Amino acid sequence: MKNLLAAAAALIAGLGAASAQDQELVSNPRGMAANFDIANIGPILTEMGAVWQQRQTSEGRPYLVVSIGGEIVLTIAPSACLGENFTNCVGMSAVALFSGGGLNYQTVTAFNQKYAFTTAGMVEDGSAAYLSRYEIADYGIPRGNFASSLYNLAVLVDRFRQELATSGQTVSLEGYADDLSSRLLNTRALTSLAGPNAFQPLTRHDIAFEETAELVEMLLSDKDAPKNKIQNVTGKP
Repeated sequence: MKNLLAAAAALIAGLGAASAQDQELVSNPRGMAANFDIANIGPILTEMGAVWQQRQTSEGRPYLVVSIGGEIVLTIAPSACLGENFTNCVGMSAVALFSGGGLNYQTVTAFNQKYAFTTAGMVEDGSAAYLSRYEIADYGIPRGNFASSLYNLAVLVDRFRQELATSGQTVSLEGYADDLSSRLLNTRALTSLAGPNAFQPLTRHDIAFEETAELVEMLLSDKDAPKNKIQNVTGKP
């Protein structure tokens, strides 16, 4: 827990926010960014304290390489561009890529199931893992929403990095459920033990990030919960 809190403190400092609870991440947070064009999101990133560089693909599509706190690197690619020359982009993909030996598929899968806010996966040959998020701004997006989403993504990228680095080399299911719920239970225990003001989550949504797996289990156990039926069309008549 000490390492997690230290990482959170460094990350918050890197984003230029003393507290995610009582300080706005950017000025004019309710002001609208019309789309995810770099001219709109670049200044927000700069104001948050991130360092970024614009690059482009071989076909001329612009994207950003974003460094946060000198510890995390994200690639942000505007997409769903409605204008010419990759402009008026109303979609945006943000991806953090991790490479190296010893990546654990079980850890990636557990992380993906635990955090609905992001998508975690591995490339087919197992040589790299990634954490990604897709944003939509069909009708614009408030500057504060963009900043908050990026901040929350950065927190989870740092957490994903730590879990990849400390995961064991196992393919068994032993401990899998614990991987999904242990941090949520620890957070709740600390809050219950010391009171609601003694332990502040990393972000406003920190606990909610981890409740999806618990919600799924609750729905599965509730016979009255609505469930979508799958029609097996591959079976023989």
